[in-house]
Amino acid sequence: MRTAVRLFAACYFVLMAIAVTFPGVRPFNTVYPLVLGLPFSFAWVVGWVIGAGIVFFLVYLAENRR
Repeated sequence: MRTAVRLFAACYFVLMAIAVTFPGVRPFNTVYPLVLGLPFSFAWVVGWVIGAGIVFFLVYLAENRR
């Protein structure tokens, strides 16, 4: 179980690194539409960062399970 969670976290963070840097963010590099008042390109990055927090929480739960 812990190995699967670690593998999921590693895959997520590799995808995140690609999605928030130049090649991955290029299709989403627009100001409009606005998402909760944020430009779409900024909301894209914020979504990935919030997802990272959720992944860290899942890793924490898996590591502390006895």
